[in-house]
Formats: sequence, C-alpha cells, structure tokens
Amino acid sequence: MNKKLKNKLKKKIRVIPDFPKKGILFQDITSITDNKILFKEVINEISKYVKKNKFTKIAAVEARGFIFGSAISFKTEIPFVPIRKKGKLPGKVLKQKYKLEYGSDEIQIHKNSIHEKDKVLIIDDLIATGGTAFASANLINKCKVKYIEFYFLIDLKNIGGSKKLGKKYKVSSILEAEG
Repeated sequence: MNKKLKNKLKKKIRVIPDFPKKGILFQDITSITDNKILFKEVINEISKYVKKNKFTKIAAVEARGFIFGSAISFKTEIPFVPIRKKGKLPGKVLKQKYKLEYGSDEIQIHKNSIHEKDKVLIIDDLIATGGTAFASANLINKCKVKYIEFYFLIDLKNIGGSKKLGKKYKVSSILEAEG
C-alpha cells in the first residue's frame, strides 16, 4: 500500500461531524476530487492494482463510486459497469433487493454487462456497514462470474462492514477512518 498517498488522504479528507445525522462522521470525498493532483494519485494507485490483478470489468456503485470507477475504467481501458438504483437503467436488467437501516432498496445492472469469465473489481468511495457492497456482490454473482473483489477509498473500520465482507471477498482500501 502506498503510505505516502494514505498520509496525504488523511490530511486532506474533510470530516464533517453529525452529517447527515447526529453521531456520523461524514468523510467528504470532494476534498479528493477537487484536488487534481490528489485525485490523479488515487486513480493511478487503484489503476495499478487493477492492471496487476488482471481484472476484466470495473463495477462501481451509484453515485460516488462512479466518480472513481469510471476514471479507473478509462485509465485502464477496462469496461465500466454502473451499479444503479432501481429504475435508472433502460432495457433488461438484473436486480438485487437489500435492506437498509430503515426499509429496503434495490440495485441493478444491465443483463449482459458481465459474463461468466469476468474478473470483477467493485469500487466505491467507502465501506460502512457493507449492506450495499453485499448487495452488489449478490447482484454480480447472478452472472456466475469467475471472481469478485472490492476496493474502497475509505474503510470505516469501526462500523465493521469490511470485516464482514472480508469473510467472503478480498477487500482493499487506501485509508482506514472512523465513521
């Protein structure tokens, strides 16, 4: 892991207490995206990982995951698969419902966007409880893929999602933080 980048991120990421509700320490990734040098370093770091591990598809979770996933897809010249909320994709889709803290939600991908021989890296800005990550894996597993792995910019270790997810999938992140 790139310790220099990790230290830069620690210094640069704005943490906003009590947003969007009391008790949450919100990790503001716009402090990465509005810094062209830091954004480029993050994209380069994850892109090296993608090439080294020979992924064939980059999937990313709506919406903040798209920022990083699409840039990494462009840099590595590997196809990008958007994991969207219900009703956002035209045509035939695969669907996965999942539970939220209050209620449920659904994510979708285009039906033929991922194939059995694919090695998929799912990218998102951070992992907290892991609910969306597990739903993403369950959705992509419907394609009977060869392999799934996760990469997050930030792992909110104290929330425990990466520990649960890590029992079934390889989970990487650049930075660990409190949420």
